[in-house]
Amino acid sequence: MARFLSIWSGTPFPIDLVTSESMSPALIEGDIVAWTPSSIDDIEIGDVVVFRSYVHWPDEKIVVHRVTDIVTRKSTGELMLETKGDANTWTDQAGPHIPEPHIREDHLMGKVLSVGKQPLKIPFVGYIGIWVNEGIELLAQSTAAKGALAYAGVFMPLTISAVLLVVLLFTFPEKRKTIKEKLRFYIFGSRPLKVKHTLVFFLTIYLVFLLVIHCFAFDSTTGSLGVERSSPKSSLSFGKINQGETSAVIKLPIINPSTMRVKGIIYGEGKIEPYLNEQIFEIDSGRLMDVSLTATVPNGSTNGSYAGNIMIYSSPFWLLFPDDLMTELASWNGQAAVCILDVFAALVLTFLTLSLLVAITFVSDKYTVMKINRSWCHTSPILLKKQTRNRLYRAKKSIRATLHERMGWVTKVDLATTDRNSTLLNTMKKPIAASLLTIPLLLLLSDHILVMISAALIAGLCAYIISCKVRRKIVLVSLLTTAITISYMALNTQAIILAKDHTVLEIITLSLGAVGVYFLVLAIALIPLALLPWWLVHLIRNVKEDKDPLLILEGSCDL
Repeated sequence: MARFLSIWSGTPFPIDLVTSESMSPALIEGDIVAWTPSSIDDIEIGDVVVFRSYVHWPDEKIVVHRVTDIVTRKSTGELMLETKGDANTWTDQAGPHIPEPHIREDHLMGKVLSVGKQPLKIPFVGYIGIWVNEGIELLAQSTAAKGALAYAGVFMPLTISAVLLVVLLFTFPEKRKTIKEKLRFYIFGSRPLKVKHTLVFFLTIYLVFLLVIHCFAFDSTTGSLGVERSSPKSSLSFGKINQGETSAVIKLPIINPSTMRVKGIIYGEGKIEPYLNEQIFEIDSGRLMDVSLTATVPNGSTNGSYAGNIMIYSSPFWLLFPDDLMTELASWNGQAAVCILDVFAALVLTFLTLSLLVAITFVSDKYTVMKINRSWCHTSPILLKKQTRNRLYRAKKSIRATLHERMGWVTKVDLATTDRNSTLLNTMKKPIAASLLTIPLLLLLSDHILVMISAALIAGLCAYIISCKVRRKIVLVSLLTTAITISYMALNTQAIILAKDHTVLEIITLSLGAVGVYFLVLAIALIPLALLPWWLVHLIRNVKEDKDPLLILEGSCDL
């Protein structure tokens, strides 16, 4: 809920992906960190904070850096933060880059969950998000940017395929099967594909390929030339060209940031279109090359100054087509050439994919027949499967028995169990009292994780001191303390959110995000925080019993 609301309201989500090495080694690219809204009054030097950058307008950029100093504005007494990446040799407010102003309350978003000054993180998982973001950035502009013809060329098959898919798979079902069962049965089943199912598969696969192909690289720049006149200003000017002449060669730098070799076309659009000579190019991954462009003015052209756009399209799938075909299409109509090449490439890839599926089905059938024909020379596959299943069952049973032997007491702990001669209230008095003793600690420490660990340990020791010598009570004290700590931090965060100038939707989004982060922390830390105090008290009890063996005979102690 918090994630979708953050997208809707434009409010930052309290789980961030690290995309640079500026905080190395504490945080490296691919790490995921969580933060909670915080007031600038609660920030200390050394804390890792999250703030909105001032110098990346209009695009919002979120920065996760460490606080190196806290300064006070003399005129207003306002607190401001000086920040720095651990790997940087300069602060954000100085250095060779455009300096950030000191971070004020309105740009401070929160503080990263940390243990001491070390931020908590989930390492490497964020690489998936980085790869997705890079892939999106490498894809082209929207489909509509390729022109109305190309736009229709993609979305007409989309509409047709969607209608046919609904009609053939839902309106006239042969049997009551799920879509997954149908696809598996008709592709890899023992019966051949029927015409309608073949059509559905073909259109579905074709549509996927078409949409993917159509999203590859697109770029443009302005171009101009003059026929017997001076050329207007533009990014790429061919200058003055006389009737029947060709301009000098102009170099257009092109870079391929994708991971594949691509082939592309360059053509003119607008008033420059009749004069620009179409060009085909190929470029390897990560390379930069200069493409030579020329413009030709035929005899009989109207004198004047002409400007327009130079369009650059590329795709790795266009390597399937010869240069002559692409040149002819581009000289006929640039937009139509892009659409036709995309459609043809999608058709070729669709036929290859279907051929591969047919080949897999054929090989699978042949392998099955061969295996049956040779079944006399080895043990029955059914027996092998049964033996394997039995071995797995025995291994699972052994692992379960071992875990039950070692950790079974945890699952058997009944926190509501009372002594025979006491009520539930009397049983709960001491655990509740031990938990409440940690409340002053919440007011003294600002580090959330350190507060949780310290509160759980202190509560466990207090419970042991006031005669809670049964492990279920120690665990109960830990759970109560963790619940009190999380509740206090959540309420404190809500107060900080409400104190800032936010809209109602932003308040709801930030509040849900903070609660979600605390639930995440609780889910990860609940069992360790419940067992850690018991483990500490257990060690203390062992030391006491070593010094005084008669304590072993104490029947009221079960640690």
